[in-house]
Amino acid sequence: GLSDPAFRAIAEQDLASGQHRNPTGEPEWFTTAYFHHPDELAEEAAGAGLRLVELIGVEGLAAWLPQLEEQWEDPESREAILFSARAIESEPSLRGLSAHLLAVATRGHAHG
Repeated sequence: GLSDPAFRAIAEQDLASGQHRNPTGEPEWFTTAYFHHPDELAEEAAGAGLRLVELIGVEGLAAWLPQLEEQWEDPESREAILFSARAIESEPSLRGLSAHLLAVATRGHAHG
């Protein structure tokens, strides 16, 4: 975690560049990846010839819940998790809470 100086250095680099590199090989510290900021995806889609229709935070806060698997197994807890994810999935100020984003786009640049 962040109390480990090696992991803290990785996290600082993540925040500075958006590029996650794990030179330690520690499997729990993830693999090589690029972390998008939600605000970057519309421009990236346009650069690829796409028009962003919707950007959704997939998990919302649920990605950070302790014992998520156990909570998911309970139907009442699962419904509460899904309710909260749906409630904030399209809220721009909260999209970054999600561990994953879903970009829905169509061919063709946005007109403007």
